[in-house]
Amino acid sequence: MHPEDVPAPDAASATLLTVNAHNRAWGQGQVERVLALYHPDMVFHDHAAGATYRGPELHDHVCSVIQRSSLNTLVYLDRPHVDGDTVVLRYRETVRAADGDEWLSFSACDCVRVRDGLIVEIHEYAILQQAAPRRQTTPGRSEATRIGLSPRAMGFLLRDLQTYFDKEKAFLQPGLSLQQIAADTGYTRNQISYALNHALGQTFYRFLGRARVRYALNHADRFRPLSINSLAQALGFRSVTGLYRSFHDVTGLTPKQWQDGAPVPNEKS
Repeated sequence: MHPEDVPAPDAASATLLTVNAHNRAWGQGQVERVLALYHPDMVFHDHAAGATYRGPELHDHVCSVIQRSSLNTLVYLDRPHVDGDTVVLRYRETVRAADGDEWLSFSACDCVRVRDGLIVEIHEYAILQQAAPRRQTTPGRSEATRIGLSPRAMGFLLRDLQTYFDKEKAFLQPGLSLQQIAADTGYTRNQISYALNHALGQTFYRFLGRARVRYALNHADRFRPLSINSLAQALGFRSVTGLYRSFHDVTGLTPKQWQDGAPVPNEKS
C-alpha cells in the first residue's frame, strides 16, 4: 500500500495522538517538545490557583513546573476520554520530602483541546487530597485561589521552605518569624501558613519547633552534652517550655530522657 493510500486517522484519534505525545514529552521532562506541541494561541488555565498563562508567561510556567516536578510520581487514574477536539485526563500526583515522606498528594482533571494538530487550550482542575490521617480536611478552593496557591505550587513551596531551612539553618534563630521567612523565600505569609496548615496539618510554630528538634537528633554528639537551658538556647527556643513541648511532639520523650540515652521511637505524627 502506498503512503497516499493509507487512510488518515479520524479527528478523535488525531486529537488523542497529539495529547498522548504531549503527555509523553511532559513525563520525560522534554520542555521544548512540550512547547512545540502548543498552538500559537495556546492558553493554560490553572483553576486551583486562579491563574491563566499564555505567550511568554506560559513558556516560563511550563519550564518551571517541569523542572521542579518529580515527574515519575504522576499516575493516570483511567483511560483518556475523547470528545471531538477535546481530551479529558484524570491523574494523581504526589509530592515527597527529601527523605521520602509523603507531604501531599492531589487529584487533577485536565481538559485538553486540540486545533490543527496542536494543543490550543488546557483547563486544569486540582484538589488537594489527604495523604495521612493527621492532615486536616481538604479546604475550600476559594481560599487557595485567593492566595494563588494550587496544590502543585503548594508542594513547590514546601520544598523551597525545606531547602531554605537546610541551607540557612534559620530555624536556629530565636527570633525567627513567619514574616522573615516570607521575605527570604519570596512567598507571602498567607501562602506559607496555608501550605503548612493544609498540607502538613501544622502551624508555623509547630513546624519550626519540629525542625529544631530534628536538627538536635541529627547532631546528637553536639547537643546531648548541653544543659537543658543551653540546649533550648542553642536550638533557638525562647523558653525551656517550648523545648519540652516540641521534643515530646517529635519523639514522645523529654529532652532529659533523650540526653540520658533513652532510645528515640519512631517519630510521632
